[in-house]
Amino acid sequence: MAGLWAMIKQSTLVHLCFAISYFTSGLVINTVQCILYFGLKPFNKRLYRKIGYYLCYSFYSQLVFLADWWSGSTLYVYISDEDLKYCGKEHVLLLMNHTYEIDWLVGWVFCEKVGVLGNCKAYAKKVIQYIPTIGWAWKFAEFVFLERSFDKDKEIIGRQIKEIMDYPDPVWLLLNAEGTRFTEKKHEASVKFARDRGMVELKHHLIPRTKGFTASLPNLRGRSSVLDIQLGIAKDSPVKPTIFNILNGKPITAHMHVRRIPTESLPEAEEAAAEW
Repeated sequence: MAGLWAMIKQSTLVHLCFAISYFTSGLVINTVQCILYFGLKPFNKRLYRKIGYYLCYSFYSQLVFLADWWSGSTLYVYISDEDLKYCGKEHVLLLMNHTYEIDWLVGWVFCEKVGVLGNCKAYAKKVIQYIPTIGWAWKFAEFVFLERSFDKDKEIIGRQIKEIMDYPDPVWLLLNAEGTRFTEKKHEASVKFARDRGMVELKHHLIPRTKGFTASLPNLRGRSSVLDIQLGIAKDSPVKPTIFNILNGKPITAHMHVRRIPTESLPEAEEAAAEW
């Protein structure tokens, strides 16, 4: 029986059914989002965002299902009891390492566990908003889309975070400070960059890009907290952390260390905040 179940999980036909279901439901959700964006948001922004939560949840939860149930993956979260009390109860800026192909999906699993999956957002490249289903969903969900021009992005960040802080329910906003996914080649370049400038050489991370964080902080201070998240998957894990393995029903074990920092405790000066 176990062998048959494994064959079903690895079946191309089953994967095709998942894909058709995901993209079809995504287009339906996009259509509803579009109608509400133009027909409801100008008149009742609060109700628009309440409904938007459930639309996004319906979309994202399909991928969480694959990671959590279909593959049977396990996520261990290490967090103090005091910090856990605040999870899902306040607006949060997430600072998380970008090391794996599926770190965003593991993040969604965590968001689901604390009840904020439908309101999880991120900083993303502007071009992503034009991608059907996921990009359109993020556009209507008021993600922070950046143009990679800091003068423009600083204005966008300030405007969008003010909108996000106005949400009736807790929002978790993800910022990958490294700016790109960790690879050995990028790490070598990062170490050389740090060495040439007399900076600390990071062993498991890339040198963070601080401008997005420092531009965000003034609009977050006193209204949210920062969650410092470090995600780790054993290098000798028998199952590599890839979407393909998740889709094939192979379980992955991930470890997540979470630390909460109130924004009031962070440095106010831009240089000091960047150093932090």
